[in-house]
Amino acid sequence: MAPEIWKRFFETCCEVLGVGSHVAMRSDNWCSWTTYDRLTLDAEYWSSGLPTAKEIGDIGIGDGGVWGQPFSYSQIAHLIVPRKFYWESFESGEFRDGFKEEPLESLSKVLETKDVPHRLTDLVLEIKCY
Repeated sequence: MAPEIWKRFFETCCEVLGVGSHVAMRSDNWCSWTTYDRLTLDAEYWSSGLPTAKEIGDIGIGDGGVWGQPFSYSQIAHLIVPRKFYWESFESGEFRDGFKEEPLESLSKVLETKDVPHRLTDLVLEIKCY
């Protein structure tokens, strides 16, 4: 997928889903992704909130933000945005947990108007490049 399409995808996620964080409790959104290199090593996925607007570059996601390290758009093989995600916290001696829902239908409609290819299911919105 071309870098400008990935950039439109991430910018749209910021507009529709809010601000991401690497801590689920503090994040308005959540996603999982893997790279082509990772698929050849162990097929593991990272998970975190989506990058913030200032981290979205022309050729990739910047270093040190929500994702913790830079990712070139050409590296991303699969990205999943779940319909809902689990969070938990233990603060001041108290355990709390719950779920947050993401408005995937709204996201999908906006992505369609911006010609961003994706797939919407009952569980996730995904971009699969392999």
